[in-house]
Amino acid sequence: MKRHHPSSFRRSQGYSLLELVLVIAVIAVLVGLLLPKGFDALRNARVQQVEKTVDTLKTALTDYLSMAGGNGSLPRTEGTGVPTSGAALTGAIDAAKGNAARLDTVLLATGKIEKPLALRMGTQAFTSTGTGNEVTWSQASLAFVMTPDAAPQRNWSTVTRVEARTANPALAPSAALGANFRLDGATNISANYVVAYLVIPACPARDAYELALAMNGAQLAPVEGAASDTGLVAYAAPANGVTDVYIYLTAL
Repeated sequence: MKRHHPSSFRRSQGYSLLELVLVIAVIAVLVGLLLPKGFDALRNARVQQVEKTVDTLKTALTDYLSMAGGNGSLPRTEGTGVPTSGAALTGAIDAAKGNAARLDTVLLATGKIEKPLALRMGTQAFTSTGTGNEVTWSQASLAFVMTPDAAPQRNWSTVTRVEARTANPALAPSAALGANFRLDGATNISANYVVAYLVIPACPARDAYELALAMNGAQLAPVEGAASDTGLVAYAAPANGVTDVYIYLTAL
């Protein structure tokens, strides 16, 4: 007569409900401990990518300003004074020209950066909205052009990009849309300057705060959840968990 060993019989019954509950509880605790650390690591990687991109852009702008055949100035791409060529393009309203023109387009056209911007922080839109042809940069005429000449209909305002505009010290950095930064925490940029800045639209609030903490330093860091009006990183108080971030590059 064949006998079943007691231990073999118990193994054949599988795990008890209590054992399964204990295993699930241990897994839940581990996930609770490790998941936040994973999110922090991903956020730190995004912050470091932005910092490296800012360094690259600063070098590219310096190289552009020293180009032979240039005029040693930054072309405005927002507000008034956007340099254009062509009657229809030049006659377009400032807002349309500002939506269509970008300073990173200038850096790409002159070979100062190798590829379009692509950050993992903020909006992940990489193309413009609207119809019609895009404006391009002509280094020969130091102006934006469109072929055939027309009023611009493309809009890059939701895309991570580099812009330049006339400084506006009357506005707080958090409301200036890149036109003002208080780099030392108190002093506004002179109205005589043109400011170049990186824009990261729809940036998650925590990413914006950690970026400001990393780039501004603890002494100029904003209060989490509030506006940032000091240092290299400026933004309005987040709404619905996001805010548009403006990062100072240079001013001339």
